[in-house]
Amino acid sequence: MEQPLSKSDWKMRLVFSAIGILAAATGAGGWFYYRSRLRNVPPTPARVTQAVRPVAKIMAAPQPSTTASTNAPSEPSSLPSNVPERPVFHLLQRHHVEDFREDLKKKVLDELALSFPELQTALKDREAGGSETSYERVVFQLLDAEKNAPPDRRPEILFAADLAASHLGCDMRDAQDRTKGDCARLRGELARYTLTLAYDELGGGPYYPHDLLWRIWREYPETEWGQRTFVLLLDSGWDTSTTCQKGGDQTREVIRQGESFLQSRPSSPYRGMVTLFVAEAYASRWSLSNEPRGSGMSDYVDPKQFQEGAEAARIKAIGYFEEVLRLAPGTSFSRFALEVLPPLRDKQILDNYRFYCVYD
Repeated sequence: MEQPLSKSDWKMRLVFSAIGILAAATGAGGWFYYRSRLRNVPPTPARVTQAVRPVAKIMAAPQPSTTASTNAPSEPSSLPSNVPERPVFHLLQRHHVEDFREDLKKKVLDELALSFPELQTALKDREAGGSETSYERVVFQLLDAEKNAPPDRRPEILFAADLAASHLGCDMRDAQDRTKGDCARLRGELARYTLTLAYDELGGGPYYPHDLLWRIWREYPETEWGQRTFVLLLDSGWDTSTTCQKGGDQTREVIRQGESFLQSRPSSPYRGMVTLFVAEAYASRWSLSNEPRGSGMSDYVDPKQFQEGAEAARIKAIGYFEEVLRLAPGTSFSRFALEVLPPLRDKQILDNYRFYCVYD
């Protein structure tokens, strides 16, 4: 049978129980104190995480390796010398100028065909049935009629004569005396109207260099046909020879003539097309300044001649192409501008070589 606890034993148990309770209370108090201090501690600063993000972006971008030697060249030594430093953008064929020319030919036929029945045949290509005799006959008929025509009709008649005369020329590769005699006769006939034949060695003989277009622009610059003629002259690089008589670089003169036209004729119906040509000239200056060695044009182009002001030319080209979008929305002009603007903004080289003449 279990013995009852003595008075001293009860006292001892009470002491140990009190000590246990005090220890538990102290531990609980310490835990609550620690939790309260944790609440007052600020969380890990967000800037620690933010500091890592820019590094990740830089590493994701195509940057040179950070482990490369500081003495390494800026370009790999194994890179072939004919690889362009900038990407080349291939432009699709331009159709807006051809459409413009065909539209002018149609206007001429609609307004002059009744007065000059042979004009329609004379304006066809040689392969389409035209003959040397018919071309000459129509040219001289038109030039004779122009002398007595009302002033407002003269530019159009001269333009029609230029179209027909563009088929005139001599093939000097034919050594027969008859051919030489025919060429001398043609020169004499044209001289009566202050027209000429220019010699093209690669073309095989003399050709008509569009003297009448220059006359129209010189004598009737404020007329509708005068402005239409200006567009064609600008499209030719301000050089209607086929032999680059005014030099290879046509961009400067196209820019000079085009900007002068835009400044003096702000309401011209042909402002959009002239703006397009000026934009192309500036874009060509940018592309020619980056012409890579080993390209198809590297034998003819010295990029150093175009590097001064090249970046400014790119910016101006972008501005003019954007102006085309405002002036001629929904046209072939604006569609061409939309094709060219993205590569220009990305500093790519355009491969159409507009307004750079090569005679070879």
